[in-house]
Amino acid sequence: MRHRYARIAIAVVALLAIGLLGTAAYVTATSGPGRIELSASEFDFGAIPNTVPVSHEFQVRNVGRGPLEITGVSTSCGCTKAEVQSRHLSRGESTTLRVTFDPQAHDGALGQFLRIVYVRSSDPAMPEASLTIRVAVVAPEPASGSKE
Repeated sequence: MRHRYARIAIAVVALLAIGLLGTAAYVTATSGPGRIELSASEFDFGAIPNTVPVSHEFQVRNVGRGPLEITGVSTSCGCTKAEVQSRHLSRGESTTLRVTFDPQAHDGALGQFLRIVYVRSSDPAMPEASLTIRVAVVAPEPASGSKE
């Protein structure tokens, strides 16, 4: 009789161990770090007059298995501003990144400009993602009906 209880106890312990290993494997497979993905790595505003700012919205997605924390957003120049709508993204969630270029920050200078937007996050594989912005700043067109 004693051997029978010992066998039952061993079987129960074995089943518990298998269950715990299965649970650990499931948790490992369904959790992990968040992973950042930007909807674009480059964007060209094209030709814009040197008188008004332009903006465009991008998506920042968490394509990882765990939560993603946006820890900071910065730009390579004061003429470019970037704002992220939400800093905490659950698995599969996305948020809006609004980027604004203001040609007046350069006193109306004309020419080609290249700026970088940096998005820092808790993604261990890519702690800083970047987005390259291009713009051609031109003189504004004269208003129709005006004399030159």
